[in-house]
Amino acid sequence: MNYFKYKSPVTATPAAAFVLFFIAAALPAQIAISNPAFPPGESITYIRTSDQGNEMVEVEMHLIPASSSANRPYYKYRMQSESKDMLVKLDADTLEIFYSEVWLKNTYSTIHRINKIVEQNKPTGPDDLLLCDANGLQVRLRGFPWGRRNKAQLAFLNGSDKFKIEIKIDGRETLRLNNTAYECRKVQLSLDGFLGTFFPKSYFWYTVEKPHILVRAEVAEMMGEDAHVLELVSYSASH
Repeated sequence: MNYFKYKSPVTATPAAAFVLFFIAAALPAQIAISNPAFPPGESITYIRTSDQGNEMVEVEMHLIPASSSANRPYYKYRMQSESKDMLVKLDADTLEIFYSEVWLKNTYSTIHRINKIVEQNKPTGPDDLLLCDANGLQVRLRGFPWGRRNKAQLAFLNGSDKFKIEIKIDGRETLRLNNTAYECRKVQLSLDGFLGTFFPKSYFWYTVEKPHILVRAEVAEMMGEDAHVLELVSYSASH
């Protein structure tokens, strides 16, 4: 049964909140994502470069054990920067995102959005990677079975199926950052088929070795993101 149901232990605050409700049912097989041996705690620093300038991005991820308020263990992934904060909760085994909060900050306003997945029943195929929430996609891809598959189509839970987005391996590269060499898989994200030749592509470099750390990203202006480059500055983990 490819189905999950969560009730977040965090009470939704005001601001813009989106709650999705679906009826439980047996779903077709889809590409399975699993935990790539995440440590209980991670602390990562990136530098983000865009047309608006540079900013530091701080990322932390911690394992939250099962409790009376959360019957399954999950990871709490938090990203903070000058322009955007994000809180994402992922199932500890499947890395499925079931809750997210995003704060978009600019000179004149701060916009707060909440997504809470209660139930889902999205038809998927064997080449689909289901995304219940696109927030936190970069951390979720760390669990993709790259050793067994080299591409997938993204199936968005609450989005149009008219245009397909494909992810695939675009080879391997060794990146050198801060006097450290990282052997990486280069992952391409683009519109599938003929349209893909006309729209910009995004690229992500993940370490070949577990836990598949994101080392660099070149993100095109799509999926609600401004074009930017993200590069690893430091990484530490508790075990």
